[in-house]
Amino acid sequence: MSEHHRPPQGDDDPLAGLPRIGARRPALWLLLVPAVLYCAAPVVANRIEPRIAGLPFLLFWIVAATVVSPLVIWAVSRLDPAFRQGAVEPLPVDDEGGPR
Repeated sequence: MSEHHRPPQGDDDPLAGLPRIGARRPALWLLLVPAVLYCAAPVVANRIEPRIAGLPFLLFWIVAATVVSPLVIWAVSRLDPAFRQGAVEPLPVDDEGGPR
């Protein structure tokens, strides 16, 4: 390992609160919901009728997917064990010799 990326020792380890590698984090699968909603739009909702709230169905689908996406991401963050444990997200800039 290079001098700039040596693993932290003891209590300074930013990875200490993260679940171990290979730990089950099934809530992360929910992050596929927004992707599926957007990707399914041309197949499922590619029509003008019916109109919902005065919007063509495709536009309503995209607006609904845009509203649902942050809610799903929020729920996933709350269900993720790393978030519940208060684990910090390690960033390269946090290293002592990291880029400034």
